[in-house]
Amino acid sequence: MRTRKQELISDDLKPFVCAIIKEYREKYNYSLEDLSRALNYKKNRQTLHKYETGSLNIPYEIFFDIANIFNIDSEVFKEIPMTKGEKELFEKKMIRSYVSNMNGSRNITARGEKIINTYKNASYESVGKNCELSVKLLDDSMAPVYLKGDRVYFRKKDSYNNGDDVVLAVKGNVLSVRRIYKSQKVVVLQAMNPKYQTIVAGVFSDDMILGKVETLCRDIK
Repeated sequence: MRTRKQELISDDLKPFVCAIIKEYREKYNYSLEDLSRALNYKKNRQTLHKYETGSLNIPYEIFFDIANIFNIDSEVFKEIPMTKGEKELFEKKMIRSYVSNMNGSRNITARGEKIINTYKNASYESVGKNCELSVKLLDDSMAPVYLKGDRVYFRKKDSYNNGDDVVLAVKGNVLSVRRIYKSQKVVVLQAMNPKYQTIVAGVFSDDMILGKVETLCRDIK
């Protein structure tokens, strides 16, 4: 069935949208096949290539699905030059995509699936646009801020700031939370509970962090 014109990004906006897709796909080292998989094969790699090169108009739905996969900040869209009418339509489609994600209809990304398969206490429990993954804490290393049994929801960021609570593998295939502090020479991963060792690393990369804690869920007994 042919997609209605109003559901497609216009020719005027297409070059900017194409550039955004390619930029973020390459930034996260996704092949076109990886992106097709993350989209649950709603579009194949050949179609995605045509979207990216501008030889085929992109449906708003697919573009915002891709934006969600790569956690593209809505501020990026404000850099696209639009007429008032184009902006109103764009924002309408973006809001519709946001509501769909809030209702839990978003498919888990390839990255998220890999995390779940690797770490035994990670799971997919979407709580909105900002988080798709959660981890159940198996120790009290971050007490009293986070307690054993808490479920924390996290999101991948491009970078992390001093004082952020981040999710990472401290030991084996189990994920934990630590508070991060960085200097030019070392990175400190602080356990809030003094019974647990605070890690000081001379060699560290933000790629080792799976995400920043956004919110938590705690059972009240």
